Amino acid sequence: MAMTGQYAGLIGFGIFTTFPFIWALSVALSADPSNTWLFPRSFWPTDISLMWFKRVFDDMPFMTYMKNSTWMTLQTIVGVVVLSILAGYPLARLRFPGRNFIFVAILATMMMPTEVAIIPNFITLKHMGLLDTQLGAVIPNLSTAFGIFLMKQAFEAVPQDLVDAARVDGATEMQILWRVMVPVSGPSIASLAIFSLVNAWNDYLWPSIVISSKEKLPLAVGVFNDLTGPFATSYSMVMAAIVMTVIPVLIFFAFTQRYFIGGLDGAVK
Repeated sequence: MAMTGQYAGLIGFGIFTTFPFIWALSVALSADPSNTWLFPRSFWPTDISLMWFKRVFDDMPFMTYMKNSTWMTLQTIVGVVVLSILAGYPLARLRFPGRNFIFVAILATMMMPTEVAIIPNFITLKHMGLLDTQLGAVIPNLSTAFGIFLMKQAFEAVPQDLVDAARVDGATEMQILWRVMVPVSGPSIASLAIFSLVNAWNDYLWPSIVISSKEKLPLAVGVFNDLTGPFATSYSMVMAAIVMTVIPVLIFFAFTQRYFIGGLDGAVK
């Protein structure tokens, strides 16, 4: 009986979370532009058409936004993974004064709203001459407390015997990190990469502040600006653009979810 209640709760939660996407897909595939009710006459359209998806490509620079998001996301993933590895290893394996204080201070930043850093980061990038650049939108996102925490936990789970054996063989700390720690922490690194991809792909607030040139905008910002401007009255086109924005992340996550779940399980342990 208890299992039945759990499954019913999971099914209900699944319907609740997927309903907005399914409804958006239903509206986007309908050739009838008036089929936009929350509970339309036919929830799944009988007049399926791809005309609205075609209009997304024809009426806005969708592929430019897609290319910008892809490039910015790749930079973010590489930067987050490398910096998290370099910061997580000394916190996990090296002994130095203030180590615990530094770790607690890093975790404390997770409790602060992201809006707190907007003005300091904006002023810093202005002095660096990085406003209205994609690099300026990427740099503040490279250092994350979650990434450092995840890699610290992963490195602490590595058996000490492996580290001792490497030191006996004369390996330096950097060799131990890249040749011992990183290879055995693959699931956690993959999990961090997936988490960084989703965050970077969906990031809206900071890029919308830093980047002003339309041809440099990422997908989330560019699509939102276009669909709240000249195309705001075309609900079907809005839904088609939203679906196309979400699908790449869904496909990527579908193929990598086992690494994501495995990496988080290792961090919890």
